[in-house]
Amino acid sequence: MDNAGASHGIHVAFDGEITYHECDEVANNPALRTREECERVDQTRRYAQWYVYRERGYDTVPSTENPDRILAALLAVSNLSEYRFEELFGDLEDRLASHYDDSPVDLPFPDADPDDAIIYQQDVYLQPDPTDFDPPVLDQFRGRFEGKSDSPVVPDEGEIVVEDLDALDFGIEAVSGIHVIHNDGEGNEQRSQGEQPLDREPDARVELMTTNPDEVAPFQHFVVSNLACQIRDRFLLMGVKPPAAFQVPGWGSYEGFQCQKFCDLYENYWDTTATITTWEPWNE
Repeated sequence: MDNAGASHGIHVAFDGEITYHECDEVANNPALRTREECERVDQTRRYAQWYVYRERGYDTVPSTENPDRILAALLAVSNLSEYRFEELFGDLEDRLASHYDDSPVDLPFPDADPDDAIIYQQDVYLQPDPTDFDPPVLDQFRGRFEGKSDSPVVPDEGEIVVEDLDALDFGIEAVSGIHVIHNDGEGNEQRSQGEQPLDREPDARVELMTTNPDEVAPFQHFVVSNLACQIRDRFLLMGVKPPAAFQVPGWGSYEGFQCQKFCDLYENYWDTTATITTWEPWNE
């Protein structure tokens, strides 16, 4: 059942593919739905994938959209030395800085204006596998924070032994080349994929809108903040109130930005200057 009370029947395959979805209260044809109805359908599908992953143990959530994996990447990035961080993410910082200093902006699209909306992405590959932990990574992390999130997918405080966090030691095995998204603001979007170093899906993806690194220094903290806001977005896009530790405004995922910008179910959580009135993504 979605947040508007409509009942959905969904079948999720072992690999996460939605093979069956019906709802009598919403039109089968997306063209006949309102923007909000389309988003509620998407919320139920994302939540179904998360539920099967958490309750049945199958890897059904797209890898870079899994809050457990994103949190593991956040922990790994936050523990990097300054030298190692620069080695892994220095190119990403330079690409952002090029929009604000005198260096040339290197875009893979000949018709792209550097002043348009440009999103830079970089994939992160971790070791060990963040989905192999019991209790899950997110639940262990939440045990360090007071208060409850009203989220049905994480346990109450006190159920996690804080010392278990000592086991959450993740290393970065590799990072990808830089991916670029160009949006001209008129509905036209271009994408360029960077080199992938490993023959498997990445665990997380840093996603940053063009921002002056000097204004968000230290850049390492900014990347950590981006991953935290991505966790927030992933719960919002499932129609679930984010855990309390991630109820913060700021730039998260590009998909989250698009949904928050153009769908009235959400507030502008991506905007650090916005006044947030609710963390419940089911506004009527």
